[in-house]
Amino acid sequence: MITIFSTTNRKDSYTNKVANIYFSILKEKNIQSQVLDFQKLPIDFLFSNAFGNTTNDFDSIVNKHLLNVDKFIFICPEYNGSIPGVLKSFIDCTNPKLYKSKKVSLVGLSSGRAGNLRGLDHLTSILHYLGSEVLSFKPIFSRIHESFQGDELINAQYLKEVNNHIDSFNGF
Repeated sequence: MITIFSTTNRKDSYTNKVANIYFSILKEKNIQSQVLDFQKLPIDFLFSNAFGNTTNDFDSIVNKHLLNVDKFIFICPEYNGSIPGVLKSFIDCTNPKLYKSKKVSLVGLSSGRAGNLRGLDHLTSILHYLGSEVLSFKPIFSRIHESFQGDELINAQYLKEVNNHIDSFNGF
């Protein structure tokens, strides 16, 4: 099982569209996966689940999407030159042991030209600290807003990259 993290709580985000494309392609390839959409996190999770505190709602999400899961794919938009604060907060509110020895892959998105390259470096450092094994192939998708028509990814090169990435991660 692979959990695909849609790592922003922004409504109608391109991050969620890309996460759903990954989900669809994984399904076509008969690879079991699920999407954790950060829009569905409890609104007060940061304050209710930090420093050893926990709630049933948050525990349910963590149990479904992090426990008994083989691999993680983080779809990560650029926020202020790095990762979204909600992603860092989520990681901080979960048990670090949940990331140890997990195989992880990262995908960067931006409306600009860098595709969140710097943010992926930052997230790689965090995940290495937690003991995850991060795939070196990290697709970056720049000017992501120009690559969609509705929910459809119309950029053929990006679609090819997603397929290559999934194949590479499947063998990781």
